[in-house]
Amino acid sequence: MTARGWIGFLVVLLAVVVAGLVWVRAEGTAPAILGPDSLAVGADGRSVRIVLSDVGSGLRSVRAGIRHAGGEKRFFEQSFAGDPLRGGDEDSGAQSVELTIDPTALDLPDGSAFLQVVAQDWSWRNAFQGNRTKLEIPLEIDRVKPRVQVFTGLTYVKRGGSGAVTYSVSEPTVRDGVEVGDTFFRGQPHPADPGRRIALYAVPTDAPAKPTIQVVAQDAAGNVGHGRWSVVVRERALPEASVTLPESFLENTVRGLAEASGIDTSDLRAAFRRINTEMRRANEAKIRAATTDTAPAPLWQGSFAQLENSKVTSRFAEQRTYFVGGEENSQAVHFGYDLASTSSAPVNAANSGRVVYADDLGIYGNCVLVDHGLGLATLYGHLSRIDVAVGDEVAKGQTLGLSGATGLAGGDHLHFAILVGDTYVDPLEWWDPTWVRTHIDTRLAASAP
Repeated sequence: MTARGWIGFLVVLLAVVVAGLVWVRAEGTAPAILGPDSLAVGADGRSVRIVLSDVGSGLRSVRAGIRHAGGEKRFFEQSFAGDPLRGGDEDSGAQSVELTIDPTALDLPDGSAFLQVVAQDWSWRNAFQGNRTKLEIPLEIDRVKPRVQVFTGLTYVKRGGSGAVTYSVSEPTVRDGVEVGDTFFRGQPHPADPGRRIALYAVPTDAPAKPTIQVVAQDAAGNVGHGRWSVVVRERALPEASVTLPESFLENTVRGLAEASGIDTSDLRAAFRRINTEMRRANEAKIRAATTDTAPAPLWQGSFAQLENSKVTSRFAEQRTYFVGGEENSQAVHFGYDLASTSSAPVNAANSGRVVYADDLGIYGNCVLVDHGLGLATLYGHLSRIDVAVGDEVAKGQTLGLSGATGLAGGDHLHFAILVGDTYVDPLEWWDPTWVRTHIDTRLAASAP
């Protein structure tokens, strides 16, 4: 081949290479931006996560701003590693950024606006400025707290006891109810008074002294309003008990429960300790999960019924220390009443409601949970037989099963407990017709105080 031919070949080859490079580097795939469909931002501001990716030349930059009636304000900008020749680094193909929107710092007015996010890549298109994608997210800026009005007057509530409060909120909320210290009790629409709301609440036995009790309401923008009323917490001494477990209990009860749960039985004392701590925690978590499915209106009427012809053998909130062979083994709180009657006695629903659990439940053995609405539930444990299924609507006095000694029970009895939200409360109150009428029914009436 002549010199001229070689030159021509090299020119063609160079043109092909340049054309190929231009073809690759001038790719036309724009960056992708993923974010929420809409946003609401309150007085405290909020952070939002934006996910960016570019499958072609890699991400080059991202910027963000707010567009509102008064104009536009840019508040964020970030560049990604790379250069025009080779494009972005490998890790710039997908990135996430956290945008902090502070209406006060950005001097943004309340009202409707748009969050604008613009991403560019390292493509040679658009005069080497790259492909560009712009995402606009509707944004509502609202720094006004919900106004809460409480209609309930002076209230006395015991530690371990419960109550009810009625209130109204000035705007729709994403969360409202009662806070007792760090414990939250969800509110529901008032069944007899449109425009008002009601919440059952309780003072947990381990709540701090003089806990703050208040109605809280949070709107979609994150603003939180509060409402207070006069609440007097009556303290009480919680019972304590030392329980000595005989070897026969370990052999006849603990061994079977441990084997059924895959717990090592080579040391029955250690097995009991695991049952009384680890299994108990897992069982309580399952109870809370089942009772979350509560009706938004009361399913019960009047006071609750104690197991017929039963004798109380253990009371609410008993602080138990368990001993085996003279040595302390573990501790637990007994959040219910143990009620003994005849062997295999019929166990009836304490009030009307809907079954949300009916199966084996570890330390509680065969167990039934009944939702009574508004976050109120009852628990029936150690049954020898279950006669209902999840989803069944039960009437007060309807047979749920028979008493027994399943689970961590030393003899035939019923373990009966009441929960308000996630908190066990003293059944003694709910068994008392006068207490139910003055503390609950009056709040459920139209124009409740």
